Amino acid sequence: MKKQLHFLSGIPRSGSTVLAAILNQNPATHVSTTSGLVHALDGLANTWHSAGLLNQNDPDRTKLAQTMRGAIDAFYEDTDKPIIIDKGRGWPIPIIISAMTQVLGHKPKIIATVRSIPDCMASFVRVAKPENLDEFMYTGQLSEHLRAAYISLQSGYEYDPDCFCIIEYEELLKDPKAQIDRIHAFLELPDFNYDFDHIDGSTVAEDDENLHGYDGMHDIKPKLERLHSDDPRDILQHHYGTFCQPEFWLDTPRTKPVMADLDLQLAASTIGDFAEGWRLAQKMERETPNDCRAAYNRGWYYLRQGQIQKGYQLMDKGRLAGVFGNHHPETQMPEWDGKAKGTILLYLEGGLGDQIHQVRYARSIAERGNKVVVSCTGALVSLLNEVAGVSAVVQHGAEYGVYHDYWVAGMSAIVPLGFELEDIVGTPYINKPVTIKGHKKRIGLRWSGSKAFEEQHNKLFPAELLFSAVNSADYEFISLQRDADTELCPPWVKQVPLDSWHETREAIASCDLVISSCTSVSHLAAAMGVETWVVTPIMPYFLYALDGDKTPYYDSMRLFRQETFGEWLEPFVKIAKELKQEK
Repeated sequence: MKKQLHFLSGIPRSGSTVLAAILNQNPATHVSTTSGLVHALDGLANTWHSAGLLNQNDPDRTKLAQTMRGAIDAFYEDTDKPIIIDKGRGWPIPIIISAMTQVLGHKPKIIATVRSIPDCMASFVRVAKPENLDEFMYTGQLSEHLRAAYISLQSGYEYDPDCFCIIEYEELLKDPKAQIDRIHAFLELPDFNYDFDHIDGSTVAEDDENLHGYDGMHDIKPKLERLHSDDPRDILQHHYGTFCQPEFWLDTPRTKPVMADLDLQLAASTIGDFAEGWRLAQKMERETPNDCRAAYNRGWYYLRQGQIQKGYQLMDKGRLAGVFGNHHPETQMPEWDGKAKGTILLYLEGGLGDQIHQVRYARSIAERGNKVVVSCTGALVSLLNEVAGVSAVVQHGAEYGVYHDYWVAGMSAIVPLGFELEDIVGTPYINKPVTIKGHKKRIGLRWSGSKAFEEQHNKLFPAELLFSAVNSADYEFISLQRDADTELCPPWVKQVPLDSWHETREAIASCDLVISSCTSVSHLAAAMGVETWVVTPIMPYFLYALDGDKTPYYDSMRLFRQETFGEWLEPFVKIAKELKQEK
């Protein structure tokens, strides 16, 4: 019997378990517990990728799709019901949606339960009943589980909202029949009379102790009704603001009806499926060789392979696609070819961290007998004026009034310099001021940078994971955080003046170690030669594309990499272990 396959996902503590138990009353329907099927299929696909089977024997992925369908049928072979609804957090991920479209021959249908994020976290607290709320929050395991599920669901919903039937927890409590009717219409199921007063939770029982370390996470009552009316503000206290997130399911999503190769590549790269990302990069090179954004993405993969010149030449095309957020400088002078001598305008691009990184090339350009004038974002002018090889610094937009013979873009300055991987030097290039050190070693902490950039690139991690990893170490801690996230700073982390980049540099210089997300602060610390540990997502910043925990660009930097998309615990476990060993 060919079974219909649908999916159930959602945000933790938003009613997916009780909904599964209700739907299991239908004799034609089997709703699983959290099955792990999506992870098994993802592992199968990655195996095919690593073995080269897709490129060699299955270029259109037909055989892989057939094999995945066979695995699904085998997984549910002992289930005699004609309608299967598999429960798992991974189904909304865009690359999974794409894969299941090919496996099923149509778009997958995903039921997704949602709820206010503070309400979800408050529910975790109610079940766990922690003796110390702050300690519970800083361990981060449940809050990270919540954040990862939110990101996965949002990315899938914005990718193709037609694949989703969103069930809001509050609406399910208010009018369960209406919500069930919506599900039936979505899945095209015949009518069935469900009993909302006699729900059998045994059909969806989970091993909560092993899954989360707490019993009763998935316990449900026989009757569908509200059990709590307390305000999440009272439960979460000063942590409430940490969990306030937009309810994206209420907004008009950014639809992408055509699943273009570029979208699929971005989705694959984001979750760390680099084999698939590279396959799509090669495909786009053949089919759309003039696509600047595709060329830029392909450049990242060449950098990952250590092909520096080719990688940067392709990434340079990102300027034409508006990737760096900058345009050509206000100049009529020619671009520098790496050989000509004179006054060179080094035009820095991208964000503040990008520009701090790019100014390193001033020294190499000057060593070839040139005078170097730097153009940068206004906030960095005074800081970069002290960099070796720099003769003068001007704010973006003022470069037209400064004499120069040639100009070169900071993001691609490495191209005319002719550097290969072995030519990159990681020694400090920004002066480190002398500071008075205390008796205890000091660690500077930075847990987020620009929100607009980080959310786009999946760099944000729960700040409480960082605090939990370091708070037992015998160090003095200072905050290197400047934005609104300073409110997350625990009392044992000292706040210091950071009103200017010079004050930030002074604070960094006072540290023996800086632990940071991928931010401008981490670039500045490493450029000064301060030991710097950077927590980087599974798809890293292009400077960190090479495998390993080191980067050739900064001798003093060490990378702690995310290993699974959406899961941040592992790098912080490593950080905690390293701090203990250092003592």
